[in-house]
Formats: sequence, C-alpha cells, structure tokens
Amino acid sequence: MRRSTTPLALLYVPLLLAVSACSSDSDGDTSDPQPPAAVSEKQAKQVLDRVVARAPKLTAAQFCKELAYQEKACAYTRKQADTFCLKPGPKPRVLRSAVVRNTEESAGGRVLEIEGRTAGGQRYVSEFFVTAPKGAPQASVAVYWSGAGLGDSPLGQDNKVLPQTECGHRARG
Repeated sequence: MRRSTTPLALLYVPLLLAVSACSSDSDGDTSDPQPPAAVSEKQAKQVLDRVVARAPKLTAAQFCKELAYQEKACAYTRKQADTFCLKPGPKPRVLRSAVVRNTEESAGGRVLEIEGRTAGGQRYVSEFFVTAPKGAPQASVAVYWSGAGLGDSPLGQDNKVLPQTECGHRARG
C-alpha cells in the first residue's frame, strides 16, 4: 500500500517559493548576461559538509541563524520538516551541480543535487543552494534533507524526491 505524499507537498511548494528568491529568474538569453556567481563546486561542497556536520548538534533556531542566509525561509522549512518528524541522517552524496547566475533581483551561486537518507531511513533527493551575496559562500536555506529544490532550477524540475513522514511509525528505507 502506498502512503500519501500530500502532507509533504506543503513542505515542497513553500520552499520553492522561498528559495526561488535567490535563484535565477531566467527569461532566456539577454543581450547583457550577468556573469556567473563566484561559488565553485568545491566551495559549495565545503558548505554542505559544514551544514551536515553541524545539523544534528543545533536546535532549529540555532541551525538557521548559524547556517542559513535566508533565516526566515530556513525556519519555515525546518519547522515543516520537524512537523513530519524528518531529521537529518548520514552525509548525502552529491550527484551533480550547476551554476545559478546572478540576476538584477537576486544573487546567484551554485546548486548541488544531493541524495541521501533521513535519520529514519527515508530517501530524498534535494537541491542544496549555496550563495555568496556577502562574499563568503553560505547555504541559502540549509535544510538539505527535505527533498525540496529551487524554483527555476538549472538542474530541472523533476529531479526532487520527497521523503515520507516519519511520525508515528518506523520508516523503512
């Protein structure tokens, strides 16, 4: 019997809206393209490593304040993940990455497509966005285990996998 994913759709849609504020609003090629954001794949992976290492040690409020550029979007996303009893598991693996270009409205950066498992064993595929509007690379939202991604992602729209709720039962992997 398949479990419904409807509750987690609530997690996915608001995150797309929140994160798209930092993503590319590409209308196609323009005559004056913006240069790529200055976040390398190596830098983005270092940010991911730091977030993964710190995530289990911090409260939700500390997590967002310390690790996320978009603190309010992080707090909302973390609260949604907590509502579904989703906790970070082992370090995810990076599947691929892409540059997110700067726009007039937002800073670009780099998005990592990551695959992993929550602490309860649920599989997810998320997009982890790293930006550097203040110079140092930083996770935009940082809740990497949610299965959410960027709006207008350069990696496509159909690559995310949302984990199932882990409340009230033992998750199976």
